[in-house]
Amino acid sequence: MNKNKILVLNDLEDFTQVVAKKSLKIADEYDKKLDVLYVEDESFLKLFKDKAEDSLSKNKTKLETLYANNANVSCKHGNFLDVVDSHIKENDISGLIVGFRRERTFLEDIFNGSNLSKIVRKFDIPIFVIKTEDEPEYKKILIPSDLSNSSKKNIEHLVTLFPNANFYIEHYYRTLLEHDINKYGIKEKEVKDYLASYEEDAKKELDNFVDTLEIPSETKVFKKVKNFLNIKKLVDESIDAENIDLLSLCISTDFSIFSFDLLESSKKDVIIHKILEKF
Repeated sequence: MNKNKILVLNDLEDFTQVVAKKSLKIADEYDKKLDVLYVEDESFLKLFKDKAEDSLSKNKTKLETLYANNANVSCKHGNFLDVVDSHIKENDISGLIVGFRRERTFLEDIFNGSNLSKIVRKFDIPIFVIKTEDEPEYKKILIPSDLSNSSKKNIEHLVTLFPNANFYIEHYYRTLLEHDINKYGIKEKEVKDYLASYEEDAKKELDNFVDTLEIPSETKVFKKVKNFLNIKKLVDESIDAENIDLLSLCISTDFSIFSFDLLESSKKDVIIHKILEKF
């Protein structure tokens, strides 16, 4: 089945115009049809039956105007996840687009039960998280990788989505901190040799991983390994707003704290793909 539709989950908040503008450009650039879905909580329908349908009608008109009739707009009442899930299954949706501003942290969103955290946990299709007003020229894509089979599948899928992009794969390794090693009276040269050996092993593992990727030979892949000293330093070093256009996060089960921090700290848009490992 050819799934060629993207579903935009629009909440009619202050980021709505940015989400609409970028969604239309993404759909045009990647030859996808757009569905737009707005969901009002079912409690609104129960409390204000006389106003509920009128509210949906007005919101649909707003969205149709915003998308200049270049998208199929639906406005519904109900449980948010259930409505989205039904729409995905009934309309052959291949990806989601959501907006995310940074007024609240992603961890605050999780504890408050935000729709974004629910979407990430619930759905297995790729999710575009729009964070900026930049034009979506996704030519340089950063991919933190744990070298798992899920990560391999994610990269291979990204290459099909962005065949003309450059891919920057980062792999992180961990060692004892240098000052901790020095406690044992180990000489400086031995410490450097110890750290260098870990880096060399990590490079070999990354090289071997990239060699297994089933991607076109002309695809440009750049590789880097980094010593994972602490999560804040790693996040700060990984999110390089000047040199990337899009951050790719792959999850195999739940989001890690590292992924939370990357998503929250990224100054660029993010694409999230859940790929479950088979054991």
